[in-house]
Amino acid sequence: MKTLTAFTLAVFLATSGASMAAGSAKGKTADSGAAPGIDWFDGTVDEAFATAAREHKPVFLYWGAVWCPPCHAINNTVFKSPAFIERSRLFVPVYLDGDTPNAQSAGERFGVRGYPTMIVFDPQGGELTRIPGGIDIQAYANVLDLTLADSASAASIVVRILGGETRVSASECTQLAFYSWGQDTTILADRDEAAAFRRMYEACPAPLESPRSILYLNWLDARLDALEFADGDDAPATLGDAEKEEARLVINRVIGDAKLTRDNIFAVLFDGARLTAAVTESGSPERAQLTRRFLAAYDDLYADDTVYKRERLYTLEGRIGFARIDDEDAELPDALKTRIETAVQWADESTPDPSERQPIINAAANVLHSAGMDDVAKALLLKEVGISNQPYYFMPDIADIEQRAGNFDAAIDWLRKGYDTSTGPATRFQWGYMYLVGLLEMAPEDVATIEAVTVSLISEVQAGGGLYNRPKAQLERLEGRLRTWSEEYGGPPALASIRSAVAALCGKDPEAASRAACESFLDAA
Repeated sequence: MKTLTAFTLAVFLATSGASMAAGSAKGKTADSGAAPGIDWFDGTVDEAFATAAREHKPVFLYWGAVWCPPCHAINNTVFKSPAFIERSRLFVPVYLDGDTPNAQSAGERFGVRGYPTMIVFDPQGGELTRIPGGIDIQAYANVLDLTLADSASAASIVVRILGGETRVSASECTQLAFYSWGQDTTILADRDEAAAFRRMYEACPAPLESPRSILYLNWLDARLDALEFADGDDAPATLGDAEKEEARLVINRVIGDAKLTRDNIFAVLFDGARLTAAVTESGSPERAQLTRRFLAAYDDLYADDTVYKRERLYTLEGRIGFARIDDEDAELPDALKTRIETAVQWADESTPDPSERQPIINAAANVLHSAGMDDVAKALLLKEVGISNQPYYFMPDIADIEQRAGNFDAAIDWLRKGYDTSTGPATRFQWGYMYLVGLLEMAPEDVATIEAVTVSLISEVQAGGGLYNRPKAQLERLEGRLRTWSEEYGGPPALASIRSAVAALCGKDPEAASRAACESFLDAA
């Protein structure tokens, strides 16, 4: 996953059709997760595109969910920004909730799954760019300005570069740097990602330090991924000496400049230790110096109250990484644990609003999990269940803590509660999937419950829009788990029983693609 887009996920666009087709999916406003202040289009996505063509406006399409922490973060920051609200009037802004009927089938068409995703289309419906969820507020405004200036699509710019073009304009470079590569399913498909990012970086004008640094760190991330993937029985592959020297120069420049640090904030927060380990030797002066500079950058970010509280908390993830840079299982120093607990307490006490708490408490829980501080995390999450407007979101996290402690009955109970209290077809399928996985891991002998929940899930999701996209992908993963489970529990009769019950549901599905996904489940079991 690209560190630049660690918090970006997916928009779901509706296709045309009859009343139950994807074109009937509508944007929502007051009763949904859409942020107030923006005049979200009240109608189907097809109607939005028709309006855009008629008014010669691009479309800004945002797909989210009411429980999604990054969605809450965007609503509470970017979408409250006067600069963003002002620019939104120049677009046809559309909000789709992932639980909107048929939103998942729409998402399948565009190859997107997670929340949130923001896609900008030209007035004719051609995709221009996807915007990551973790960039600076001003960067959002800049990206929108680029799309208003009749810019080329990100895909066409990449095609030109990979076709041999060695220079792109400043606006095109910026567009590539702030593209949501973590959501991309087509532009770099079947391509060498490291080589592609290197070509983008080299094609950018030299004075554009910020976009070039973003593309460079994307290259370095992809390069390290390729080296790790290539590992065999021999010593792990590493960067060459020249690559290490070049990377150290860029990294030092990024963490030595406040603006570049902010522009690359998720790479700095989550990849600091990985990058340092890749470009320096253990015990070397270079490693000591780079470590000090990263830790100083974390200090600066944490102390800066203009930095979003979530990112300030995630500076602690960076510190955890450096504490374990030579041993991923190392016990954290007491001083770091104390710092983490103090920061979590500050975040908890300084964030009373439930909507604002959703991303902040989620970040705090993630940090505590990384630190192995389950006792503190459990107390925090139990409190949050009584505060959150979507308490089911945090219940699987409590279940994970109970499972790690060996309290299987309690863990399963929390997973069941999360499933029972979740709402919306796609959301309920996701929480039901987590409940089923918990049953398979912690109560595999409960064949009857496993069968009943599986059949219930498929029945629900069909009634709510069918097996598309996220539910379909989760169902495919569930099939593999069920087959493995049946080798020891239930055997072929258990799978046959589930298959028979599901088959009775499949024929009732009016949508051919959804019916095919249903019919392939446990096929030839």
